Amino acid sequence: MTNIPTIDISPLLFQLDEQSKIDISKSIRHACETVGFFQIIGHGIDKDLIDNMVNEARRFFQQSSEEKQDYAVHKWNRLNSNTYRGYFPSSINGKEGLDLCSPYMNCEHELVKKGDPLHELNKWKMNEILIKYWDEMWRIGIELLRAIARAFDLDVFYFDKFLDDRSTGGAGTISTFRLNFYPQIENATPVSIGADDGEPLSCEEHCDGCLFTILYQHEIGGLQIELENGKWMDVPVIPYAFVINTGKCLERWTNGCLKAVKHRVKLLKQERLSIPFFLEPSYSTLIVPLPTINHTHKYDPITYGQYITEIHDYERSERPSLTTFGKLDEITEGLSNKSMIRVHYFSREAVVSKLAFHRVMRDILGY
Repeated sequence: MTNIPTIDISPLLFQLDEQSKIDISKSIRHACETVGFFQIIGHGIDKDLIDNMVNEARRFFQQSSEEKQDYAVHKWNRLNSNTYRGYFPSSINGKEGLDLCSPYMNCEHELVKKGDPLHELNKWKMNEILIKYWDEMWRIGIELLRAIARAFDLDVFYFDKFLDDRSTGGAGTISTFRLNFYPQIENATPVSIGADDGEPLSCEEHCDGCLFTILYQHEIGGLQIELENGKWMDVPVIPYAFVINTGKCLERWTNGCLKAVKHRVKLLKQERLSIPFFLEPSYSTLIVPLPTINHTHKYDPITYGQYITEIHDYERSERPSLTTFGKLDEITEGLSNKSMIRVHYFSREAVVSKLAFHRVMRDILGY
């Protein structure tokens, strides 16, 4: 029976013994190769910080609808120009979310000043708690990628330079920090139905497009992953552990050695709060199979900025390619009716820009 491994990463963080670090790194690689998901303990993040972060999330979502509209993306507040980051409620099942960028984004950078969606600044100001939590997510993300570098016989710092491009003239990381809230609603409408088992869902089956997702599940689960046999398995809630999953970008970067696995969230009758952090490369980073991978490359080189705007290899093979932009009928064919509404909206609002579709996947298919 397949299980989601729980890995104590404390040797990566607090031990000098290189062999222990190699052993943990190999365990992480194995989990990414086989299951695509694992949980981490021994991460060194203070429990009080996690609790405070949960309280901050609740503080945001407990505001009135009118107050939250001040931070909404353009779809929900026509007075706001932001289309990628900000507050987004769901018109389907009541789910709410807030996407935040790095607190260290270079505000004077040309991409920020001209309003590039991937470089939008936060409307909801990140306080000390949120910034500290961001710093911890960044620290864990860096250590996970160093473990991957070690497991692929690369210099342990191989990935570091690809994550934040401020030192080379960029605006900074485009990683995303998200707060998700699923309210308790009697007879809530599912956003989708499981294709194979008919399970009502509050979050559709999907893969993430990033490098790693670092997810905190607060008390209530509901997250499921797809196994190789097509069955779905619950991801257990371990107090103060973090769920890690491989994204499509890391799958591509490792030439398919590590795999991004479909996951979803069941429609529950309980209030649910989750806090994912999507670790992403810099906009200009060239994604090409790692230099220690000698077998035939499955993917052509592509910058991460181009990659996320084209949503490469995201949809199922039977669906039309999302790289065919401009015709809404082609783009939305094969998606559920509810998804088509959302896709059609973002296409129209963003003048069928490629970036709109990345936002859609993060909006309607994110945790």
